[in-house]
Amino acid sequence: MDNTLGGYLSFTDYGEVARSVSLDSAFLLRATNENEAKAEFMASSRLVRPRYIYQSVSASNLKQKQTTIKETLSLLSGDKNLTDKQAEELRIRLGQYYYECELILAARAFNRSSSKTEREQQEKRFQRANEAIYGKFHADTFWSLLRERLAMIPVGHLSQEEQMQYAEMMRMIGVIGRNRKKRFAPQPKTVKAFGKRLQELFASILRHIPDDKEEFTPEDAAKITNEIIEQEIGIWDAASKRGTKYRAVVDKTRSTAAVNNDQQRILYPGERSAGNYSRIELEKIIVHEFGVHVMRALPAEHQDLRAFYDNSSYSRLTEEGLAKVCEQALDGKYDDIGIIRYITIGLVTVCKKTFRETYEILWRMEKLLNGRSQTECFDFVQRATRGTGVLPINADLSYYRGVNLVWKYIEEHLDDVGLMQVMFLSGKTDFLNQDRKRLIKTMQEDNLI
Repeated sequence: MDNTLGGYLSFTDYGEVARSVSLDSAFLLRATNENEAKAEFMASSRLVRPRYIYQSVSASNLKQKQTTIKETLSLLSGDKNLTDKQAEELRIRLGQYYYECELILAARAFNRSSSKTEREQQEKRFQRANEAIYGKFHADTFWSLLRERLAMIPVGHLSQEEQMQYAEMMRMIGVIGRNRKKRFAPQPKTVKAFGKRLQELFASILRHIPDDKEEFTPEDAAKITNEIIEQEIGIWDAASKRGTKYRAVVDKTRSTAAVNNDQQRILYPGERSAGNYSRIELEKIIVHEFGVHVMRALPAEHQDLRAFYDNSSYSRLTEEGLAKVCEQALDGKYDDIGIIRYITIGLVTVCKKTFRETYEILWRMEKLLNGRSQTECFDFVQRATRGTGVLPINADLSYYRGVNLVWKYIEEHLDDVGLMQVMFLSGKTDFLNQDRKRLIKTMQEDNLI
């Protein structure tokens, strides 16, 4: 490794090393035949799980990335040319990339092995990396959420067919555990007050949604978002070094919206199971993807401040939690966003349900509540087991955990003058800071630092 400052690298050079070992684990965990496997699974009740096919990855390349990460972390440990903040930022980024490599390696090894012993070893390896990146699953929270969800079903008013579905669902769930703690929920006045401040902050963005339409295609969403970028931010101009390189596009292969910071693209789904967006859905998705994920990146887009630009592990709770809180605030109510995701992961993690069993429980529960469709329920299970179709992955816990932690933060700081500045206009700052602490602790336990 090249030396430039008294035997060590500059902060910028360290950043280039980190960039060289980065990878898109979410992409690599997605099956290449996602849509075909989904259609086959939903057409045949005999399949225990979808027959996914994953793209091949170079294990030697991932292991080489891990070796580079270890060497860089070792170099960092004695580097006095960096500030404590710079060193910690680099450790966090490198640690995340290390465990993302572990996640992919374990998933691929688990999928190709027929040995029970080997699969158990890779499952432990997968879960170690899973918890390092996404945090631990809490059974107590799961049981609390599941009990609340089941209690909402109007059992005394079900038809005979619905009663049969209810009985089947309860039989498949089995014994329901007890929760010890009452979960947090924000006060209604907090939700209302924050929603008002949010409308004021994003008024210039939301005014671009046409008044004469109530339904919008993904193409409409991309067009409106690009109009916002052009008129409110400006397209990147190299001469003046102003504007942004972000653009919105429709990805025909996606079922959900997302932001890719490396490609600087806002991706709207061409395969959205719920169909076109209503007006309020469009407002929420634009605020979620552009108002949070992109706006929080803009202050550092053209600077050497990767920590405030990437959606790194240490800002995951903050980032996704804030995005979902904004959706709820626009609705004017705290609701169950993230709860179904938590329940889905819980059914796989605690109840040890297969993909099929989890799906069969979910769609019955949601049908009895006039909730989500069978297609949407499938998508929840798919996301909860991405990479294997078997092992639970905690990525979607951030929606529930992040939402509640952000609401708690807002409730405690609602009267602060600089609240909106901290949350939206200061880069991807982590005002919760829990993921950062967890990842550092895991790296220490694994002797990486």
